[in-house]
Amino acid sequence: MSMGEYGEDYTRYQLERSGFRKAVRRIYLQSAASQLKGPTVDLGCGVGELLFRLPDGSIGLDINPASVAHCHRRGLEAHVYDGESDAWSLGPLHGRTDLQSLVVSHVLEHLDEPMDKLTRLLEACSRLGIQRVLVIVPGRRGFASDATHRTFIDAAMLSAPSVTGTTGFSLTSTRHFPINIAQVSRFFTHLELQAVFDRRSVAVPT
Repeated sequence: MSMGEYGEDYTRYQLERSGFRKAVRRIYLQSAASQLKGPTVDLGCGVGELLFRLPDGSIGLDINPASVAHCHRRGLEAHVYDGESDAWSLGPLHGRTDLQSLVVSHVLEHLDEPMDKLTRLLEACSRLGIQRVLVIVPGRRGFASDATHRTFIDAAMLSAPSVTGTTGFSLTSTRHFPINIAQVSRFFTHLELQAVFDRRSVAVPT
């Protein structure tokens, strides 16, 4: 993923979805928001569709300056963030002590070696005191539908012990949404995999 891939055209694409697509998308956004607790980091926040639904104190990070500018116009806190140059350490958030969750929705599939990046993010979340991480990636057909996708991610990859390692997090749940049947992803473009990681030392309410 690079800044060159995302600019004003991509922001315009996100903003100009049809009314029907926006209505359907709200179902997915609500599903994600319902699994997050407290002030949340939305990594890959885009034009702020999910960020707008998150609790006060939440913050968005995105590689696209045009999308971040749109978030600002909506009154949302967001910052331009290039994970590769920051080694995925969430540098702009250092010093924040109020953040409780992080969501990475439809981001990791755009990266090379995404599980290594996820481990680094979990390590960064542990340092920041974040208690929950929600990862959302597309299913098989959804992955194939976008030429900017680089790495297909499934539940087996997310559950590998090497991902959490000594981060202090454990994978506590996975499900496919909106139909919790993995095989549906072979023909339904919009099936996604949602995975929740929780801090092992903290009991997080569900």
